[in-house]
Amino acid sequence: MYVNYLVCYGVSDSTRRKKFSDSLKELGLVPLQKSVFYGGLNAPEARSLEVLARKVLLDEEDRCLWFPCHLDINKVRACLGYRDFQYVEADGYLFL
Repeated sequence: MYVNYLVCYGVSDSTRRKKFSDSLKELGLVPLQKSVFYGGLNAPEARSLEVLARKVLLDEEDRCLWFPCHLDINKVRACLGYRDFQYVEADGYLFL
């Protein structure tokens, strides 16, 4: 079962920021902005997200929020700059 997550972060170091961003893409998350990602994760992937954040980011310098969140893609497209936004949900989603 998949649950959609919203991940938002502020990372002070460019190298850490790039590594974290690339890792989020590898998990299958889609960038909404430079530091905001969205997408479906299964339970092991969600645990990997937390491990990744705690491993790559520095608690004293960086910030990161991740939580389950279902976005209505049509409402996202109604926002400024997202008219052509595309997102395909995988089968097996669990809506919270």
